[in-house]
Amino acid sequence: MRRSIPRSGLAAAAGLAVFALLTGCAASDPGAEAEPVDLADGEPGEAEDTAITVAIPFPDVTMYSMYVLGTDLGYYEEEGLTVEVITADNVTAAVASGSADIGVESTGTVIEAIRGGVDVDLVSGHYCRQNFDFAVQPDIDSVEDLDGTSIVLAGTPGDPAEFQRALVLSEQGWDLDGVNVEIVYPGPGSESWTEFFVNDRITLQPFYGDDRPALEEHDAKFPVEALRNWANDVMVAGSGYVQENPNTLVRFLRATLKAVDYMTAPAPGEFPDNVGEVLDIYEANDFDVDALRGSDSPWVLDGHLACQNLYFDTEAWDTTVETQSLEPIEFDSSQLVYLEKAQALLGLDNAGPEELPYP
Repeated sequence: MRRSIPRSGLAAAAGLAVFALLTGCAASDPGAEAEPVDLADGEPGEAEDTAITVAIPFPDVTMYSMYVLGTDLGYYEEEGLTVEVITADNVTAAVASGSADIGVESTGTVIEAIRGGVDVDLVSGHYCRQNFDFAVQPDIDSVEDLDGTSIVLAGTPGDPAEFQRALVLSEQGWDLDGVNVEIVYPGPGSESWTEFFVNDRITLQPFYGDDRPALEEHDAKFPVEALRNWANDVMVAGSGYVQENPNTLVRFLRATLKAVDYMTAPAPGEFPDNVGEVLDIYEANDFDVDALRGSDSPWVLDGHLACQNLYFDTEAWDTTVETQSLEPIEFDSSQLVYLEKAQALLGLDNAGPEELPYP
């Protein structure tokens, strides 16, 4: 659900099993709560696992951001950790099978994996807000003008974002149920959607900040730009890994919280204090940030999507179930014990996101 920015030298997780092949890792009762974990007061113990592999679904500076910053600013080193980020076609399968220790995946996908018996725990939030920005062709003035055309709502079939995007469009007066449109899937990165758009192959697409210049050059219109306090994606780990590495998780999350705070300071929705230093770190890690240099937008680092406390709770889970029209399933809040410990060590609580003005 993020913009895709090419990065050289990415490691890739190969041969990852799909959910259906993970029967050996499946929980016997996906609704059952995990065994409670007792974490000692004060500082966590030494990390059980010091070399952490984080899986993300595709190369993307937004998904990489906190891990790149945590590494370059020395926060992981302070905790006795090293962090490597890889890409995996199926993140939840990667962590359940042990190919990765921690993964970042869309909340809806994680919910359905847990429902299906995949043995993963949700250990924290990743981004707590979602932006819903849409471009239409210059000759489109209303939803009725989309009739008989092709549109993009998601890059791949089954992406839980598709339902949410249609819901936001409907709330904003662009209800697609009343028009005959063909939904097409050009691929996971929004740059491929924009390529379809500027070549007049689609009439509507979601977009992100780095897509806007090309869309403006094409004279696109932007009828809907909205921000929702909906958990965008989460961090997960294999249930066995969680039980065996409690101190590692607390230390990893504390370092990551520091990185998020650095990126979003002074606060999400305000122009970031450290934008120059952050962009320098991204560039040193082979990300193309030329389009972001000199921006006066408070959204330049996508910090408006973040909660500085990596928020997640039962309400966020239930909101995802509702907005993505999923079958209800109970959330095991004991999985957040590591996040809550890391938050407490930094004087934070697990409060939900505040409303932000947008765009």
